Amino acid sequence: MIHVSQKNLDKSYRHFKQECKKNHPTSNAKLLLFIYAIECGIKALLLKRKNIKDTFKLQAREGTGNLSHDLRGLLTRLRSPHRLPENFKFITRVKTPETVSLPDLHQALRYGGTFSDSDEKKKLEKKLKIIDSWLQEELAL
Repeated sequence: MIHVSQKNLDKSYRHFKQECKKNHPTSNAKLLLFIYAIECGIKALLLKRKNIKDTFKLQAREGTGNLSHDLRGLLTRLRSPHRLPENFKFITRVKTPETVSLPDLHQALRYGGTFSDSDEKKKLEKKLKIIDSWLQEELAL
């Protein structure tokens, strides 16, 4: 596991948000970078609230649960009012939609999978934008 500081997570949050704007609005790359941005923002906020400067100290104090790709779990740990779906229907290796969990969504996007229902993608993007606004307020960026 690679450990980073809160400062680096803040920087990555802003950087990934900027990079996602460079991609086509419907591309996997745009959504993937936005998901990574949100993950960095959530982890930065977690460190801020716990008054811990880096993820190594967080892991030493609380274990690895706060360092996963599980955005739902991370939002719950922050007592966030925002929720994300647990699973998505994706077309990956076969034409039949498969269930992809939120912690694995970045992999499905990275490897070229597509949402079987475009409305599901739009709802996710909308929820991520709401979480992004909340993070900006909480992190005072």
